Amino acid sequence: MKTNQVPQMLAVVTALFLFAAGCSSPAKDNDAKTTAVSAMAPEQKQAIEQEISSLVNGFFQQVEKLDIETCMTYFENTPDFQAVNPDGTFGDYNALKKLNADGFSQMKTLSVVPTKEVIRVLTDSLVLYTFSMEQDATLKTGQKIKYEHVAGTMLFTKINGAWKATFYHESALAPVAVK
Repeated sequence: MKTNQVPQMLAVVTALFLFAAGCSSPAKDNDAKTTAVSAMAPEQKQAIEQEISSLVNGFFQQVEKLDIETCMTYFENTPDFQAVNPDGTFGDYNALKKLNADGFSQMKTLSVVPTKEVIRVLTDSLVLYTFSMEQDATLKTGQKIKYEHVAGTMLFTKINGAWKATFYHESALAPVAVK
């Protein structure tokens, strides 16, 4: 018994056409659109710079209070978070928190003296912040130490309307005992 192959062939051609049309259609973009810095008005860029400046000032105030819990709220706690520590090791959010909590627990006081900062707006939702500073600390033993050259970079991403550091890198020389 011979069957009519035209309807079967038509079905195959229709399926291939629909498949090809689906493959060539642009993907639906559900992600938030970002604006490149080159397309921003100067006022928009300045507003973002001010937001980041205020944010990092608040962050460094919490560092001086040795408040690890509040300090860590400035960072995004996700598996994608990455930190590069002063000793060159890599860490995640929890490793950064532990490293700094261990350091804070040894200090009685900490003074942060910024010497330079650069805020580079990359897009309306991505900002690179670079800083250099000196730090003076008094340990719980009474010993005073100074970190003469500390430099760092934070990559801020706007997530659900709030700026969070999604990457952190810090470099520093060994502390110097103050007599």
